[in-house]
Amino acid sequence: MSSAAVFLLGMVGALAPEIVRLYEIRNDPERFQWSWFYLTVSLAFSALGGVLALALPATTYWGALYVGVSTPVLVNSIVRKGRERARTQLRSWPPTVTRYSLVDSYVYGL
Repeated sequence: MSSAAVFLLGMVGALAPEIVRLYEIRNDPERFQWSWFYLTVSLAFSALGGVLALALPATTYWGALYVGVSTPVLVNSIVRKGRERARTQLRSWPPTVTRYSLVDSYVYGL
């Protein structure tokens, strides 16, 4: 399997939920407005799906597509976990000083 094909399938998979959402609101144009920001973020998000398909060992083309489709779930769970940790740290007083590794500080910062 070529890396380019895995990356492209991950990108397509990451865009699949957004394509379905746009199809569902096709008759209600007030709910959506095109912008350069939207296109840029969508492109960056699809690139993230491609990178995840390369990083997670997708052994088949279907696996690469599935990793791309699951990208929104992965991102949302990471963001939700980061928010929960931030809330518990804000509620605890006096603040506890914890030293995180570089990876942990990035993930908790999301």
